[in-house]
Amino acid sequence: MKNRITTILVDDEPLARKLLKEYVQDFPQINIVGECKNGRQAVKTINETKPDLIFLDIRMPGMDGFEVLENLKHVPHIIFSTAYSDYALKAFEMNAVDYLLKPYDRKRFSRAVQKVFDRTSKSGDDIERIVRVLQQSKETEGYPQRIFIRIGRKIVSVQVEDIIWFEADGDYTRLYTNNGAHLCNLSLNALGERLDPSRFLRVHRSYIIANKSIEHLASDGEGGFIAMLKDKSKVKVSRTYVAKIRDVIW
Repeated sequence: MKNRITTILVDDEPLARKLLKEYVQDFPQINIVGECKNGRQAVKTINETKPDLIFLDIRMPGMDGFEVLENLKHVPHIIFSTAYSDYALKAFEMNAVDYLLKPYDRKRFSRAVQKVFDRTSKSGDDIERIVRVLQQSKETEGYPQRIFIRIGRKIVSVQVEDIIWFEADGDYTRLYTNNGAHLCNLSLNALGERLDPSRFLRVHRSYIIANKSIEHLASDGEGGFIAMLKDKSKVKVSRTYVAKIRDVIW
């Protein structure tokens, strides 16, 4: 990171932005290049100015902080400000993405900023941590409707309803949709625990398929089956799961 750090303050509360500005005054190496009062304004400003750091509120009307991240072309260092519940805060801590829990004091603010100073370069690990935070805190309640993935330094979401099947890829998972394949940083087992079992079916230790994507089963010639999917993919069905898949299609 260069010596002079540019930053943008994003919060829908004027008093919160005022407090941020006051605390930033303690750090002459930080230059405020913009303030945003909502998510849409933040996306436009951040994409245009490409700051080194953003202070990002999570709870905002219209477009929240998570959605802001999804629409950024280039993700800078991020310090969240939030009144989120405990489970989200634990997720931030576990993944080393810092946050400011409202109300916070000058000392806590300084610790958060120091973490940014300690990172001498913008590594891909920052993006990986943010994606994990999104996966863990955005969709804790109920089944996820989207899955977050990293493409370069951009975070995008894939609608779960658009996914045809999942394939284990080491410690990661490859998602297949009509628009191509994407790599998710969660393992297949971790994803399997989050997916709605009425919509997705585990058919092999390495595969999960969407029920609606199944065209038919075909014999593999060795006593097993192959699931023929609507995107023309052929997915092996382990004998362990044959009974379950039959219940879905027959």
